[in-house]
Amino acid sequence: MRTRRVISALVGGLLLLGTLVEAYFQSFGFYQEHYVWPKEKYGVLTPLSWQDIVFLAAFWLVAIGLFYLSYRLLKYALRREPVVPASSGSLN
Repeated sequence: MRTRRVISALVGGLLLLGTLVEAYFQSFGFYQEHYVWPKEKYGVLTPLSWQDIVFLAAFWLVAIGLFYLSYRLLKYALRREPVVPASSGSLN
């Protein structure tokens, strides 16, 4: 049981760290690409296409799912052990 908790903590922590880093870089890249240096094509600035919006929606859905998974793994790893009362010999 202890091994499961250690593995759960390691996987949950690494998953949380990786998701946070990737979400940061994805957000920063989107900001740089579409607000600071917009794409120029044929002398005009191009707005977001539907593929960009679908990609962002899919990325954030997956990222939120990974955040939730890492939360559940860390919650399992860090919860307290249930306290089992000592048997007193009586049923009441």
